Amino acid sequence: MTKPANQFSRFVRANGEVKQRIIGASFGDPGTGKTSFWLSAPGPIVVQSLDKGLEGVVEKFQVDKEIYLAEYNWSPTEELSQDDAIGLRDKFIEDFEHAIQHARTVVWDKETDVWELFRYAEFGAPSDSPRNYPALNQRYRRYVNMPKDLDINFGMIQGMKSRWISKPDPKTGALKGFDTGERVRQGFSDIDGLVHLNLYHRREPGRFIIEVGKARGPGGQDVQDQTFESLTFPEFAQLVFPESEESDWV
Repeated sequence: MTKPANQFSRFVRANGEVKQRIIGASFGDPGTGKTSFWLSAPGPIVVQSLDKGLEGVVEKFQVDKEIYLAEYNWSPTEELSQDDAIGLRDKFIEDFEHAIQHARTVVWDKETDVWELFRYAEFGAPSDSPRNYPALNQRYRRYVNMPKDLDINFGMIQGMKSRWISKPDPKTGALKGFDTGERVRQGFSDIDGLVHLNLYHRREPGRFIIEVGKARGPGGQDVQDQTFESLTFPEFAQLVFPESEESDWV
């Protein structure tokens, strides 16, 4: 009897092994422990910083591990030209492509500012002119996805902003902006779908809290939608990869 042809020969059978690394986004208001969490990851660490917020944080980690900083003077003003932004963006990309080939952990602090830099380089100063966001989004996703082909940890720190809505003014009836009082993450809107883990950081008196959203990995279902207190990167990584040991993450 003739053996039937393989009806799936045009495809590649899934057999990929799980890579033991964390690719995630941390978001929260200032002072909630986002940077400290990622600086507790294994070194060498490269931090690409547009935030200039490492002073007073990095010092307690730099003694025990290799931490390398790439700081970028990103302060958009009316005097900043689009060419200036393009030059800074290209330098950032060049440094990133080098860092992911040599570091154990790479951190964007903050991704919120990286996304603003990429937009300014693409479109110039804010205006009402039509913009080709699909092309920019595609290029940006490419860089966010690059570490997935490697064995490195990649963390993107995002800030928060107030959510405003437009509604009629009770007195005049004209549309007016109102602060809803809600805080939402600020940065590239597709980040939450591109990363493997989403972490919301908040602070209560004497406590640093991490709320886990989407979580992929062998232990992902166990940590997803869970809340943890004062959790370091190695402690969290061992929850996501239960068969790993602390020595794998320091």
